[in-house]
Amino acid sequence: MKNENWNMRFLMLLAITSVVSASCSVKPEPIHYGEDNCVHCAMTIMDTRYGTEIVTDKGKVFKFDSIECLVEFLQEDEVDSADVKLILVTPFNRPEELVDATASHYLHCKDLPSPMGMFLTAFESEATAMNFKAQYGGKVYCWEGLQRDFGLLKAIGR
Repeated sequence: MKNENWNMRFLMLLAITSVVSASCSVKPEPIHYGEDNCVHCAMTIMDTRYGTEIVTDKGKVFKFDSIECLVEFLQEDEVDSADVKLILVTPFNRPEELVDATASHYLHCKDLPSPMGMFLTAFESEATAMNFKAQYGGKVYCWEGLQRDFGLLKAIGR
């Protein structure tokens, strides 16, 4: 009888552990365009070329309608940077896909308006960003440069 109770308790503990582990998976969630709202500005995420998200190490997902909302959210310490596991952006030329924001490049260009009006567009590679720059003009940033210069861009209204 004791073995049966022990086995039953072990199975219950295993089931609970499995459920808790599964509920804390660290992975991106698809953005439901036209339905999901930006956690920073509360606008409905509409443009499939600009959706972004943050995933914490506990699996909590924050979705944004633009690069500028994502960057402002991070700069305003809305989430502890130590808790951030993934920062993802949508490459302009690959709508609805999410890629690593820290490895991406960004074009600041008046001819490519982003949802919040800061004219920031993501590209998965520097080469692609440079190709769009050659076509549209503007300035290309890496993730670190975007973080550093974003406050300046915001202050001058670009």
